[in-house]
Amino acid sequence: MSKINIDDDGGDTDDVKYDKEKEALEKLNKTRSRDYDEDYSDMDTGWAWIILLSSFGTFCFLGCALYAVGIIHSTLIDRYQQSLSLTSWAGALHTALISLAGPLSSTISDRYSCRVAIVLAGVLYVLGYLGTALAPNIEVAIFTCGIVSGLAGGIAFTANTIVVGLNFKRRRNLALGIAMSGNGAGLFIFAPFLQFLREEYGPFGFFIILAGIFANMITLGVLCFPSQLERKIVNQRSLNVSSVSTRKNISTSCNCVTLKRFWTILSTKPILLLCIASFNYCLATYLLFIHFPNFIVHRGFSPAQAAFFISFAGIFNIVGRIGAGAIANMENVNVLLLYNTCMLVVAIISIVYPFLAQYYYTHVIYYVLLGTFMGPPFSLVTSAVLHFVGVDSMAVAVGLVFGFGGIGAIIGPVSAGVLVDNGGTYEQSIIAAGSCSLLAAILGCTTMCMKQRNQTIEFTVNINEEQDKMINSF
Repeated sequence: MSKINIDDDGGDTDDVKYDKEKEALEKLNKTRSRDYDEDYSDMDTGWAWIILLSSFGTFCFLGCALYAVGIIHSTLIDRYQQSLSLTSWAGALHTALISLAGPLSSTISDRYSCRVAIVLAGVLYVLGYLGTALAPNIEVAIFTCGIVSGLAGGIAFTANTIVVGLNFKRRRNLALGIAMSGNGAGLFIFAPFLQFLREEYGPFGFFIILAGIFANMITLGVLCFPSQLERKIVNQRSLNVSSVSTRKNISTSCNCVTLKRFWTILSTKPILLLCIASFNYCLATYLLFIHFPNFIVHRGFSPAQAAFFISFAGIFNIVGRIGAGAIANMENVNVLLLYNTCMLVVAIISIVYPFLAQYYYTHVIYYVLLGTFMGPPFSLVTSAVLHFVGVDSMAVAVGLVFGFGGIGAIIGPVSAGVLVDNGGTYEQSIIAAGSCSLLAAILGCTTMCMKQRNQTIEFTVNINEEQDKMINSF
């Protein structure tokens, strides 16, 4: 009969500790291997569809802000009579921060919830547009319309993308396509409407009405109750931060954990390449839309015709996003190939467009094709990053990709404004945008050659910490 010795300090022998560790590991494995449908039964069903409708509505307002920024830009030029390059800062920041604030949005969503992030965005939009209505000069308008409203768009855009990803799995690509098609619907509905508001009510009334329109985003955000998966991720993140904060000051530890997670994910090569591709693609697309109205008028068409052409992009943006989502949801479809092909098409048509812009039907064909292929790279970002990171890192990865895009969105419109102010042409700006989109497609294609992970719902946890917690609970 084997003899069991007890240490002087009352501890167990190695055999007893081994038995406890084995039992703890079995308990951990049972927890991690529970069936997906049991743990996350609310995904792809029930309230998830209400959240999808809410997300679609929020993206409608974001489409209004994002794609109609050219009308806002023209309104500010007429109101303040400042240089094109200075005024471009308001529109550039307004659109750029929609992507650049991605990391901030993912941090708020991680720390609290996507619901809190979207409601906060609605409040900031109202304050930003009301402030612009009362702004005495272009510098104040750059802050209120560019920075405050831009931050609102950035927080809403990323959180709205993440919340759909956290409520759908089997139909995630289709759901994201439907939700983000709201951008196209918002463009189609609001582009002519904003032109009407500008002509009918002047700059002051225009921005007051915009504030009232965007107040509806608060209501839509309230509907986005956290799913079981989102609650688990938030709780897991809180536990990780709490374990660190027991040893350090809580504010310092929270910041360290957050920064370490961002850096770790950014150092993943395919995520870094997707970020650089996003930088170039957003530089191209935001440059295009901020200068489209003036370019079309410059080529001899009326402002009303310019709004009409841009609305074509809105209609087919809906078709493109839903169609890409449906295709990506099919079996054996390479999402990364679809993602990169769309950027390549945008590049080719944008390089050709200025050479044929004197013809009416060239504009119609261009905006139909642009609307169809421009949106999918944004709606497929979530699925693209999930090829390389787990779902618990999805919010950070998406935020980083959009954040790099935001940097490009600042540089693109402002540099184009400087170019035009110094003797350049809108045609040169559009060709440059097409070239940047081409570079984005090439970088995106490079990620297809890199190692991908299995597409499963799982959590990246520190196994040693989890074992210690369970062993200590005995």
